[in-house]
Amino acid sequence: MAIDQKLKVMRNTRKKTSLPLVSICIPNYNNARYLNACINSAINQTYGNVEIIFVDDNSSDTSLNIAKKYAGKIKILKNESNIGQPQNTNKCVGLSRGKYIVILHSDDMLLPDFAEKLVPLLEKNPSVGMAVGERILTDEKNKLRKIAPFYDGDYLIPGIKQAKVFMMASFLPCQVLLQRDIFLKIGGTDSRHIVNLDGLLWFKCSLEGDIAYTQEAVSIYRIHSKQTTAQYNRTINHMMENYITLTEMFRLGKKYAYLRKFFNEAVKRVAVITLRYCTDVIRDKNYDLAKKYLTLATVFDSKIIENHDYKVIEKCLRAPGIKRDQMIKKFISKDKLRDRGFSYSPPRGSVRIDKSLK
Repeated sequence: MAIDQKLKVMRNTRKKTSLPLVSICIPNYNNARYLNACINSAINQTYGNVEIIFVDDNSSDTSLNIAKKYAGKIKILKNESNIGQPQNTNKCVGLSRGKYIVILHSDDMLLPDFAEKLVPLLEKNPSVGMAVGERILTDEKNKLRKIAPFYDGDYLIPGIKQAKVFMMASFLPCQVLLQRDIFLKIGGTDSRHIVNLDGLLWFKCSLEGDIAYTQEAVSIYRIHSKQTTAQYNRTINHMMENYITLTEMFRLGKKYAYLRKFFNEAVKRVAVITLRYCTDVIRDKNYDLAKKYLTLATVFDSKIIENHDYKVIEKCLRAPGIKRDQMIKKFISKDKLRDRGFSYSPPRGSVRIDKSLK
């Protein structure tokens, strides 16, 4: 090899190793159907310094055999018994060595430039603890669907201001690149929670640092009937646990006067979310459960009965047999609760990100 070629290789090697390490943490349980796509999305990152940790939570399907095909490219472990999603996530992160981490659920995917887009937002902005990009939606048939970005531009957002947002809405794990030290400092994911586990995690992180947000898509989130959230949606416990998670946010945020102002608003938001999931239950024709959701919404906000969709749903559920089915079919065809068709303005104090900050 010529001297100039050797020097070129040395320069490229230095460039790669000088990049901060990004750990892609894949906690898995029974997602064999989507696992190849997930792991390949991690392996195919354009960023030059990545490690991939895969921890199988004692799956009963072929997940482990699929993962073993990538031995040498990913670190593979298997739990002797099922420890649950929160603890498996913590275990996966605990085995990582990166300065930054992403929690990649094994039915989701990263776009090739996930790390390449988000690492600079963290490296160039020392106050930022987590960088967030947008996601594309897909389903069991791999049909892609874009949705409106959460914010109307790219911003640096004060952590305490974003914490208020996390009491109302959340980001998906595959959208977030996080400082590993912050994850460890806050104790990782809270094993007492499943529903809104991510929202609580991001809330706690936002109390430790600012947030960088970009409208650029960085991942693909899969919606399917066997995912953990979909399973919980079939019971009323889903919204009860959502509220319990919110009370933990209140406990952590009560020392901040800014956050205390929004506690009541956050509870009312749970009522709106309950109504949204009630609509999903109606789609499955589980009318008894839908009635329970409707009643629970009034517990969180007694004035929800004035909401137009509440009135329509209640009227549908009170109608007899065939007429009820016809009314519900008409309501579902007009339902606009599923996809948000607009972007929010950022919290006050946010700064628009220009190219020099990326």
